[in-house]
Amino acid sequence: MARPAHPIALPRPPAPPSPIARTALAAAALLALGGPAIAQAPPPADPVAELEQLLHAQVEGASRFAQHVLDAPALVSTLTHDTAEGLGHDTVGDMLERLPGLYLGGSRSYSSVGFRGFSRPGDYNARILMTIDGYRVNDALYDQALPQHEFPVVADWVKRLEFVNGPASSVYGGNALLGVANVVTLDGADAPGLTLRAQSEHPQAQRWTGQYGWSGGRDDLFVGLTHRDDRGETLHLPELQGPGLPDGRVAGLDGERASAALLKWRHGPWRATLVGQARQKDVATADYGSAPGVPGTGYEDRYGYGELAHDGAWQGDWRWQARASVTATEFRGMYMLDDGEGGVYRNRDIGRSRWLGAELRTQWRGWINHTLSAGLEARHVWQAIQRNEDLAPRTVYLDRNDPTTQAGVYAQDDVRLSERTTLTAGLRLDQVQGFDAQVSPRLALVHRPHPKDAMKLVFGEAFRAPNLSERFYDDDGASQVASPGLQPERIRSLELGWERSLDSVTRLTLAAYHYRIERLIDLTTTGDGLLQYRNASAAQGQGIDLDIERRHIDGWQWRTSLSLNQLDADGAPAVNAPHWLLKGHALGPLDDRWSAGLQWIATGPRAGLRADVRAQWRADAVLRHALGPAHSLALAVRNLTDAARYDVAGGENDLQRVPLERRTVVLEWRGRF
Repeated sequence: MARPAHPIALPRPPAPPSPIARTALAAAALLALGGPAIAQAPPPADPVAELEQLLHAQVEGASRFAQHVLDAPALVSTLTHDTAEGLGHDTVGDMLERLPGLYLGGSRSYSSVGFRGFSRPGDYNARILMTIDGYRVNDALYDQALPQHEFPVVADWVKRLEFVNGPASSVYGGNALLGVANVVTLDGADAPGLTLRAQSEHPQAQRWTGQYGWSGGRDDLFVGLTHRDDRGETLHLPELQGPGLPDGRVAGLDGERASAALLKWRHGPWRATLVGQARQKDVATADYGSAPGVPGTGYEDRYGYGELAHDGAWQGDWRWQARASVTATEFRGMYMLDDGEGGVYRNRDIGRSRWLGAELRTQWRGWINHTLSAGLEARHVWQAIQRNEDLAPRTVYLDRNDPTTQAGVYAQDDVRLSERTTLTAGLRLDQVQGFDAQVSPRLALVHRPHPKDAMKLVFGEAFRAPNLSERFYDDDGASQVASPGLQPERIRSLELGWERSLDSVTRLTLAAYHYRIERLIDLTTTGDGLLQYRNASAAQGQGIDLDIERRHIDGWQWRTSLSLNQLDADGAPAVNAPHWLLKGHALGPLDDRWSAGLQWIATGPRAGLRADVRAQWRADAVLRHALGPAHSLALAVRNLTDAARYDVAGGENDLQRVPLERRTVVLEWRGRF
């Protein structure tokens, strides 16, 4: 009797072997316990200093070096640590969702990011590049980086989140089609002493986070540890009703356990970073043909890297920077499949990658009115394993390793045309093994009619090479065949933006954009009924983003944004592309001991693969009470009105729509020592 088709390893976020995660956790714990004496809790934030930070912000993500946000050759949205803390954010995804044009989704197994209408079901963020202090997080096997509990850094450790709008392959290479999310982590000097945070989420989860910071002389240390245990929700999934699940009610199969560690040591211009992350996710949605309601189907992800970087100071007209890293990732998917005789058998997918990365950058300002930047980077993947097999009896359908190498060289010139106008011209050449060389230009004209104004006109092109899974996944004809002839996707974008400080406490950003993506890679069906990735479509989008942010001298702040977008795919409205997004937040002190925060997001209707998703909204609130100068309690409610919300379903299961999280009540204690 023929067995059912085997699960398809659609792009997944892998991660490192467990020894790396355990080593990172152990090293961080030892340093935290044996490090220098614990510092006193930091003094309260100075509202005047925070206003100055807003109006004179420095960003690093646009050009890969620090520059004033108004001078950057792109529109850059930011969110700072104090705002994320005041709103009770847990993940980098929570922070991203506060920025204009960005919206999150999820399959209840993995999260996803949409930007300016582009978020394809089943796409796990391969077209947005994510970095940690400039380190490329997108993995070598699936080219993905996911922002929620799959991400190796939590919101507590983020000093500033920067999102660079539009193509940025001219300095970053592949994957930077729609934008770049750069996570700038805390140094020990930013958060001195020991900070502990414990949370209990009703009805299903607990989380604790600890961090330690120390700074002295030329040395700086930051250590962070976190663990989360979530029992998950009970779900009603009528699409999965059957003999094994007569009422469609799925209980006890939605749990998640996630841990992460960050260790960062600075000595003068040198920095060493060690990151480890591990996650286990139970799957309740019967992915890839697994038996509904049967325990055992789930995913494991691990991600770990070590990096050594040197950030030299200016020596005359020159400045040099260098970094080298080693990374390991692993994905394991276990599927309980119906054997057709009233029982189940186990099928396993494995994705494992190991790679080395190196980069050298320089800046030169020897010519009047010019600042030249240039860089060379390379990555060698010595292990890129994909395997699919039944476990009992053991039958292997896929077992291959595809080592690969890629390198890129780029240059950028910032030319001051006049006292108020700058032209940035950048060009990068990338060679990815198996493909023709890719050329990525960017031109940005920045005009500053007033010290508090910037008008920006930005043109850019970027590319994404097919990942190794899209090219080579082939389960011996059971369900999918390889696609070695795939070609890179390419985007061309034009954006006009205006950034202005309306007064000493208010900032406004207005952007209009148009982009077109060619040779989009789609999962299609062959004449034999098998699945195969092909360059099958194109997409074109245009829209407007409006963002207003204000910080009052009394400590209150608010921000709101409206995004209007039209995205078409091959002449028809695109799937999972809302025409509008309205979001905002407000937070500040109620008196000397009480503070409050509120955030909201409303998303327009979206077309789905099987069923459309109507317009919906969500609001979250947090109330915080200071027990003293160093301790606080907080009560947070996520999805305040318990609104029934959904995301567009992908092709990994039979759901019409994916139900999202209902109301959750969180009690939190935070202490600084």
